[in-house]
Amino acid sequence: DVTVALVQDGDGAEHEHTSNADLVARCSRNVGVQADVTLAKYLADHISDEASLPDAIILPGGLEGSRAMSKAPAVGELLRHYQNSAKIVAAICAAPTVFAAQGNLFAGRRLTSYPAFKDTLNGAGYAWQEPEQSANGRVVRDGNLITSMGPATSFDFALTVGAALTGQETAEKVASAMLYKWPH
Repeated sequence: DVTVALVQDGDGAEHEHTSNADLVARCSRNVGVQADVTLAKYLADHISDEASLPDAIILPGGLEGSRAMSKAPAVGELLRHYQNSAKIVAAICAAPTVFAAQGNLFAGRRLTSYPAFKDTLNGAGYAWQEPEQSANGRVVRDGNLITSMGPATSFDFALTVGAALTGQETAEKVASAMLYKWPH
């Protein structure tokens, strides 16, 4: 079983989260999603140590949603639990800025984001990269940290997360069933 926390805090998250959640769910029929619960309540009820963390946390893109997550103490608390964990942390578009806003979490790591945030992230101590068109598309992976640039890269992002959670072969089968050539 795979448990994924898809963080949505505020109304500003763009529709990138829909494709990400759908593709990750397709990679594993046993993905647990808990809807309609606040992050603060989830943390209080479920998170006591690394073993109790979901297998992945996904921060969806979108400027307003990322601004809201940047100001949410519960998001910072959850990310701090993941900082020294091997479990997957994934962010797309503007969402990597949440790491910097929540105390430069994951500083020094390689990542990418929507290009407008390159200088902000480099200035905060991250190694921002323009992802090369690689086998997994325009995605930067540094250990357990998976980041991508924006809406046009969301399929590659979600399939990379799915592969990290359920295996490359499963993600390739999902891509094939969607008539999407992945890896490229």
